[in-house]
Amino acid sequence: MDLQPGDIGAVKGSGLVPWLNRYLASPKTDRFHHFIIWGKMDQDYLILESIGSKGLSIGKLSFYQDQDVIFYRVNCDQDRREKAPWGLIEYGRSKYDHWLYLRIMIWAVGSWINMLLKGEFRKLKAEDFPYKEDRAFICTEAVEKAFLSVDFQIVDAGVVPVPSAFKKAEIEGRIYKIQP
Repeated sequence: MDLQPGDIGAVKGSGLVPWLNRYLASPKTDRFHHFIIWGKMDQDYLILESIGSKGLSIGKLSFYQDQDVIFYRVNCDQDRREKAPWGLIEYGRSKYDHWLYLRIMIWAVGSWINMLLKGEFRKLKAEDFPYKEDRAFICTEAVEKAFLSVDFQIVDAGVVPVPSAFKKAEIEGRIYKIQP
């Protein structure tokens, strides 16, 4: 099976933030960085992704050839999947949303303090955080924005599109794993 425009790649993460994502978020996932397939180029694929050093960027799938990547297909019609990457182009030159990570950490600490005061503790869900869209994107926001451009939501409206929200979308059948 070949990858198609609109398919999503999810890279296994390492470091502090992916560790927090794995062990303190629900549902649990080891996938951290996400990107969207734009199209085929010779023996490679063009991808669109939001990366910390550049913001929204064009790259090649071969950049991840030595990494653990899982691919997903969005459970919508093929026409929408093919148009989704083009919708993301409208946000070209968007910056990376470094502030979102800080806001999430502050919200998480506040949520855990509230839970401890109530005598309860649980993993946090993406729904626990307030979210407002802007023109800066973390990687998962960029993928979500691409599909919002074709009127399809991977993540529920008003929910911060973090990796655990994508895992929930997989559990609910909005995206599914594929083997290219």
